[in-house]
Amino acid sequence: MLKLEKVTKQYLDILFEDVSFLLGNNEKVGLVGLNGCGKTTMLRIITEEEKPDQGKVEIVNETIGYLQQEFEFEKDKLVGEFLEELVDDPYSEMYKVKIILTKLNLIEIDEFQYIRNLSEGQKMKLKLTELLIKEPTILLLDEPTNHLDIDGILWFEQFINEFIGICIIISHDREFLNNTVDRIFEIDEKSLYIFEGNYDDYLIGKKKFIKDRAQQFSFQERKRRRLENLINNARKISNGKQRGKAIKAAKTRLKREVLSKEINDYEERKVRKFGIAGFVHNSKKVIETCKLGFGYQSHKKIIQNTDFSIFGKERIWFYGRNGIGKTTFINLLRGELSPQTGIVSWGENISWTYFSQDQSHLGMEATVEEYFLKNTGIPYDKSFGALERFLFPKEFRNYKLKVLSPGQRARLSFCIFSQHKYDFLILDEPTNHLDIQTKEVIEQALSNFDGAMLLISHDRYFVSSIGINRTITLENRKIIDTGEDLIL
Repeated sequence: MLKLEKVTKQYLDILFEDVSFLLGNNEKVGLVGLNGCGKTTMLRIITEEEKPDQGKVEIVNETIGYLQQEFEFEKDKLVGEFLEELVDDPYSEMYKVKIILTKLNLIEIDEFQYIRNLSEGQKMKLKLTELLIKEPTILLLDEPTNHLDIDGILWFEQFINEFIGICIIISHDREFLNNTVDRIFEIDEKSLYIFEGNYDDYLIGKKKFIKDRAQQFSFQERKRRRLENLINNARKISNGKQRGKAIKAAKTRLKREVLSKEINDYEERKVRKFGIAGFVHNSKKVIETCKLGFGYQSHKKIIQNTDFSIFGKERIWFYGRNGIGKTTFINLLRGELSPQTGIVSWGENISWTYFSQDQSHLGMEATVEEYFLKNTGIPYDKSFGALERFLFPKEFRNYKLKVLSPGQRARLSFCIFSQHKYDFLILDEPTNHLDIQTKEVIEQALSNFDGAMLLISHDRYFVSSIGINRTITLENRKIIDTGEDLIL
């Protein structure tokens, strides 16, 4: 049993207050809300990594497994060393690790390589292995699908459905939530709202909630006006004693019938619609490779003798399991890695940008204001409106990037994107960490983008929403067009 009773947490401002719920009987919950609303803080309160300002958490006969959104490994740790440390006796108990690795499709991983050289998805699966070996009865999962490939996500959906225990899952993967949870908890207006069913059910419930709230607010304001008019009319009574009684009675009614249970008009907080400017002619060469070859080890090529090209407004989805070399190929295209054989050739005067799933390159000590101005060059006075459009009000301008949530940092990157013009976008898991409301706005912006796009993503909802017209994968060390319809 997991119980929260009137839990409140505040930093500079209140994140949430009077949160109460009771979970048991293998309930599976999706926890949603805008980036920065307090979802991760709530999980940290449950694990006692943070203390609530008010209220209490009660956990009875349960073992908690907590998968954090951001995690690190020891710098020079080998995969094999890490795996052996998960069990008490590596000689007799490694079969437990092997079972989990098999389920995660990680059984063939090279145990003699450094963890730092793994893909982000492979690192994620190692953390999942560390979590599952402890056989938890409560799973707290903060964006568990961010770095999993589609096969991994499908396996994880099955695992959640078969898991005998309580799950609270912070996720912005709408398809994953549809397939795994039976309740949605939403942090909104500094409160917790509970909706029965999966994510699609939540959308229906939230729409009804907003409609009912609008009707309640309208009724409240009509009653307020009537009672305020009653007070004004009472003030016109000539008899002083009667006037005083009438005013007092009307004010008492106003307090009892309106002020004591006053509600605000509901205002949905979300990134305002924006566009990403750009244009490229249909016949224009964007980028091309000829006999491209690369490998981190001379005897083990990732890419070999590969010809590939992008022309015009092609929208390409680059899919495949983790570790096959998708990010490596992108790094070759953008010059971060040098080909060992062959060439990469860009079209003339192509303006392009790159969105990385790894946020370590960001200047974490810079403030929001400093980072935005440095990377846009727009006038200081115009920066206020641009940042507020992406939910960075004035009080956020002096926050350092390191104190922002991963989703807020991703949102800031898109805020900067929107200030430039591009012919070509290279997007490596761009929706990782982003809340669902922001994803929906970005989907629309990318759908309307008039240039070329190369996308790596395992977010099935997202991929199906932005007008993909070509799909590729890496097979037998070559980029190939699959020629398949997009099936999600």
